[in-house]
Amino acid sequence: MSKDLTDPSADAEAGEILESLLESLLTDFEYWFSRGYELIEQCSDEILSVEERQDLSGRLEEGLQAVKAARALTRAAGQPVAVSMKAMAPWHGLVTEIWGLSARVGRAKS
Repeated sequence: MSKDLTDPSADAEAGEILESLLESLLTDFEYWFSRGYELIEQCSDEILSVEERQDLSGRLEEGLQAVKAARALTRAAGQPVAVSMKAMAPWHGLVTEIWGLSARVGRAKS
C-alpha cells in the first residue's frame, strides 16, 4: 500500500520518525561521551599521557555541549528538524576514538 506524499498524516508520521531517530542518536552520543570520561579515569600514563587525557576530556566536553545545544534547538523549533551530517561528523569521530580507547583500556587490564 503506497502513501500519498501530499497527505498531512504522512508528513506527521515522517516527522515523528525523524524526531525519534534524532533523539536516539543524541542520546547515544551523550552515552559515549560520558563513557569516554569513565575511560579517561581508568587510563594509565602508558595508555594516554596526562596531556592526551586533558585534550580528550576537553573534546568530550565540547562534544557534550554541542549535543546539548542540538537537542535544545530541535526542541525549541516546535517542529521536526534534522542535524546536518557536517555537524555530527566530529561527534562520530570522537565516538570512534572512544571505542579505540575502550579497547586499549581493556587490553591493558588483561
